[in-house]
Parts: sequence; structure tokens; C-alpha cells
Amino acid sequence: MINKGIMKTKQIISISVCTLMSLTSFGNPSGQQDVDGSAAAYSDSDSTEKIVPRIEERDGKKFYYWPMWNKSKNGKLQVKKPHTTHPDAQWWPQAGLGIFMHWGIVSEFEPSGEAWAGRWTPERARKGQFYPEQKIWDAAKTFNPTKYDPEKWMSAAAKAGFKYAVLTTKHHDGYALWDSDWALMGVRQYLNGRDLVAPFVEACRNNNLKVGFYYSGMDWYFIRDYMNFSFDPNKKMNYKGEFVSTLPKQPKSMWPAYQEYNAAQVKELIAKFDPDIWWGDGGHGLPMEEIRKLRPGIVCNNRDSGGGDHATAEGFGMAKPEYIKPVLANGWWWEVNSIITKGSWHYDKYKSEEVYPSDKVLMELAKARCMGGNFLANIGPRPDGQFQEQAYRLFDDMAEWMETNSNSVFGINGGGPWPEQCNVPITCRDNVWFFHAFKHEATKSNPIVFNGAGKPVAVTLMRTGDKLPFEYKNGVLKLTVPEKLKAGKVTDVIIVEFGKDFDLKPYLFTHWN
Repeated sequence: MINKGIMKTKQIISISVCTLMSLTSFGNPSGQQDVDGSAAAYSDSDSTEKIVPRIEERDGKKFYYWPMWNKSKNGKLQVKKPHTTHPDAQWWPQAGLGIFMHWGIVSEFEPSGEAWAGRWTPERARKGQFYPEQKIWDAAKTFNPTKYDPEKWMSAAAKAGFKYAVLTTKHHDGYALWDSDWALMGVRQYLNGRDLVAPFVEACRNNNLKVGFYYSGMDWYFIRDYMNFSFDPNKKMNYKGEFVSTLPKQPKSMWPAYQEYNAAQVKELIAKFDPDIWWGDGGHGLPMEEIRKLRPGIVCNNRDSGGGDHATAEGFGMAKPEYIKPVLANGWWWEVNSIITKGSWHYDKYKSEEVYPSDKVLMELAKARCMGGNFLANIGPRPDGQFQEQAYRLFDDMAEWMETNSNSVFGINGGGPWPEQCNVPITCRDNVWFFHAFKHEATKSNPIVFNGAGKPVAVTLMRTGDKLPFEYKNGVLKLTVPEKLKAGKVTDVIIVEFGKDFDLKPYLFTHWN
């Protein structure tokens, strides 16, 4: 007897069509399909020029539109609806730290770990960084993660302080990492149905990590015959990387087929694995209201035309205070997702073995927590299923740091006035404040300076418990750590306890409630 799901897949293959724009589930175009979503497009800007945003007020909220960002990028810092109040979802803003894993056939594609390398731009072509999408799809023939051990991944991540994990179940290329009845391309077609998502979920549960699924509402394989792979609207390119005069016209039957295809995959993933987080990109694949009927306590991000629970700053450049403070003023949950290796989101053989220094990762965590956000740190595993050696170096350093410093990022309820009044990020638990410093900071030549401070009751180094000297005069507090007490490869955290005369209310988070 033929599996009903396989029959459905064959029906969809026969009408595998879509518009040239990214059609999200049952809604409007996502806006992401026609703009570059590569890592390079979200790299930090070093400009010091003051930029004035356009502000629109709607439903009592202020929506900021930064002129140097396109509509899609601005939308990632906007939340259209109030976040869920379901009790099973309220863990999310307290969690603070998640690990993101972009993994799949792009990881196997040796010339580049950039999922957008198959989208032609003049600059990409000039730099030799363009590859026809078909060549990326061909990597499915050799993608075979024989050393995949998600238990090792998640065990190390949990010890390092990560509270949730998000895996790409399907990226824009359309390759499904789970044994899907609906996928046109994935593990069923290329790995004899070996499910790569199931052991990840089991490892997360074994290590008390919340389970997150990245799911792309864009599927370039599904729409391949009708999609323009050139970002230049005056040029037309097919998935083979060939410039053509015209592309086939889409039949009217495409929209119902695409709706059914996306909805079926979303329902399948939720029914099989019961995830805690739905991390859509280019659409959720199913309206959020329908997702919540299947999993009432799930947390959804905002990358769908129908909205979501939290903003998603992409890259550290989008998580600067000037961009995040308006998010907080609107009372929105938020998260910064950023790459912490060289290269792009997926593994790049020539770059991604280098993982960021441990102190940099911990400082970015402190910055996010100072502003009441979460940090979703991305490491693209190797195509064989292993993490890089430097990833375990990072995990070990973080685990050691967490043994004495975890209370500075977890269990907090506020953030100090950084960078307006202090030169380092501050996290707070009522009148106990935590100042986070690099090795070159909190020194005699470069002290921590907090303007407008109350007089401290006590100042200690969190890692050792040593009392630290401080200077306080006219509301200005200066803090240093003696060189012999410096941590070195990780950040130092100084605990400052303030007295009852210091007004704490302005610094307590209200957007978590």
C-alpha cells in the first residue's frame, strides 16, 4: 500500500510552482526572497554618523524604520502582536542563551558555507563567490554525517550554560533533515530516511535544553523552475546559473499547492517532535494561530507576515543599544542571533574552524542580557556531524565561567544604564549589580566608570569573592580589578551592592511581564 504522504508529495511535485516572490503560509510575501540575506548583508557597520530613523506610531507602539536598512531588515526588529501569555512559554525571556546550528547540504558544499551563494549579484560574481544553486543541491548526493553525535553537542552546550538549541530542520535550499512524507528533497531521498532531527531532539531533552526548530518558509527547490536566481531585476537567471530571456510562467494551481506543502511539513514536524520554539525564516510555513492550536505553549519568532512573539536582531550590528532601546520601549521580547565563527551561518571549510574568543562571546551575552534580550549564538557544524575543536574550547571556557558567574546573566531582573552612564554592560538583580569587563577593562589605566551611581555597600570580584577597592565621588563610581586577579581568557564580573538610597526602579525590566 502506498503511503498517503508519499502520494501527496507526488501530487505536489506535479504542480511544484510558486511566484517569484517568497510566498509565506496563507499570507503576504515575506519580503526576504528578493533581498540579500547573506551574512555579508548583515555585517557590522563602523560608521559613527548619526542616523535619524522614520518613526510610525500604530496601536500605541513606535515602529522604527532605519534608512540604511531595507524593509525586511527593519521588520526583524518589529513585533506586530503582543507576545504569548501562555504559561508554558514564559521561560523564554529568562533563558538568556541559546545555541543555533545551521546544518545541511550547504555545510557539505565545499566552495562556500553561504546559503545565498546561489543568488547572483554583480559583486558576488566579481569576487568569485557565486555558484549556481544546482551545484549546492548536488551536495545532497555526498552529504552523509557519519560522525553525527548530537548527545555530545548538547551535553557540552548545557554545561556551557546554553538553555535552548535551535536546529535548521529545513533551510531555503529545501533539504529536509527529518524523514518527511512531504519533502521533495531530504534525508528520505538521499540518506535512506535516516532522520537527523529525532536524535537532536532526544539529546536536547536528555540535557534539559528547550528544543527549537528553524524552518524556512521559502523553499527554492520547490519554486526552482519559476524563480529568478538573480537579484538584479533586469536580469533573469535559472537555477542552473544560466541567464535566460524568460522564465516559465507560473500556473494558477501553484498557490494551493504551496500552501498545502508548507502547512503539511509544519504540522508533521510539530506532531513528530513537539518543539518548544518555532524559528521561522521567510515565513513560518503556517499561520501562528494554527501553530498554536497544535502546540499552545510554543514560542514563535517574528519572521512571518502574521507576526510572532519576539524581535530577531540579526548580527551584533543590529543589536546595538540605539536599535534595541526602541524595542524595549515598546515592551517587546527580543533576541540577537549572530555567527560566532569566521565565515557564514553554515560551515565553511576554509573559515569556520575558527570560533570566536571566549571573552567576546561572553561579552556579547552580557550586552544582550543588559538590555533584557537573549543571545542565540550560531555555530555551523561540520558536514560529517562534528563540532569544531574550537567549539569545545569555547564550551569548556564558558562552563568554567558559569560555575562562578552564571548568576550575573541568569535570574536577573534588570539592566544598568549602558552605554549612557557606564562604559561596560551591567546586569542587575534588584540592588545587586554585575559589571562585565574585558581583560583590558577594569584596570588602573582603563577603569570601569559609572556616572550617576549610588554609594556602594560592597564591591567584590564574582569569580573569587575577593573584596575590591573602589573610588566613589560626587556620584561617580570607578572600579578596577588588580592584575593578579584578572581572569584573562574570559570576562571579569564585578558585583556591586547598592544601598536603599539608590533608586532601582528605572532599571528593572518591564517588557518580560
